[in-house]
Amino acid sequence: MSFDLARIMLTTLKQYSNCEISLTFNDNNQQPVLSVCYKEKFFEVTNIQTLVVDRYENIESTIVAIDNVIKDNFQKTSI
Repeated sequence: MSFDLARIMLTTLKQYSNCEISLTFNDNNQQPVLSVCYKEKFFEVTNIQTLVVDRYENIESTIVAIDNVIKDNFQKTSI
């Protein structure tokens, strides 16, 4: 996924913060890996496998976190 597309999607979440919208990122086998939503001025990134929730204040740090988890998950599944 491109950083531009991720930025657009996260900006949309932020614009509609009064709605309950979430994004789900799947691995190559279409299994959910991450869920992202915007709550109380933070992006919440939930690792679906571990249920760990991390909060980020801005779009850039959220994109980096998403990218890191997806890359890590891709490396695990390609071994």
